[in-house]
Amino acid sequence: LGIDPQKTTFWVQSDVPQVLELYWILSKFTPTGLLERAHSYKDKVAKGITANHALFSYPVLMAADILLLDIQKVPVGKDQIQHVEMTRDIAMKFNNAYGEIFTLPEHVVNDNVATIPGIDGQKMSKSYDNAIDIFMETEKKLQKRCNKIISSSTPLGEPLEHEGCNIYNLASLFLDENRKVELQNRYKTGEEGYGHFKQYLKELIWSEFAEARERREAYMKNPDMVRDILGDGAKKMRKIADEKMKIVREAVGIL
Repeated sequence: LGIDPQKTTFWVQSDVPQVLELYWILSKFTPTGLLERAHSYKDKVAKGITANHALFSYPVLMAADILLLDIQKVPVGKDQIQHVEMTRDIAMKFNNAYGEIFTLPEHVVNDNVATIPGIDGQKMSKSYDNAIDIFMETEKKLQKRCNKIISSSTPLGEPLEHEGCNIYNLASLFLDENRKVELQNRYKTGEEGYGHFKQYLKELIWSEFAEARERREAYMKNPDMVRDILGDGAKKMRKIADEKMKIVREAVGIL
């Protein structure tokens, strides 16, 4: 679990100011209609999240992240494919005006990667406040969060349906096929209620991420090491970004 900083470059976006500079330049090549068609924007507005410029123009910021580094392949979930396509649209508009400045990225989707449901059954997202924090300090806090998973009102003693059950869908992420069948059979007996299965899910999560919690704790106790990793990454990225922005500035006539 996790990404090795020896193999992957980590950097904080705000430590590379060229991202915001390119974001501003790319905004000129981004039609309002393109942003209005963004699925993520429309979905959040439909859920009552207040619309603002940051939310509306987020695809342009994502495009700046990608195009600044001439990234060719962008690994994304299925719900993020449109953002990569929008990045290509913006890059093509710029290239049509100033020549082949930007590499046109392609999305890469792993069909074996599942969309993780949140406690309400929707896609798990901090924006929806439906996530389960795998790094909670205590089992009690984790159990409290698992208890908020929405389930039906079927009383104890009656068989339960595992299909469409948020608890089962989350638990199945940690189980092989044999253990999935075992859990399905437990649902059918009627001897256990949703409360039992929420506790079972908590135990799965707590056990699965035990080693990861220890490694995270080590990083939390050594913030200087984290800062060094991020600082080294930012230094590397600023060098690459500055070279790209020199080309972009020259193309658009910014001295």
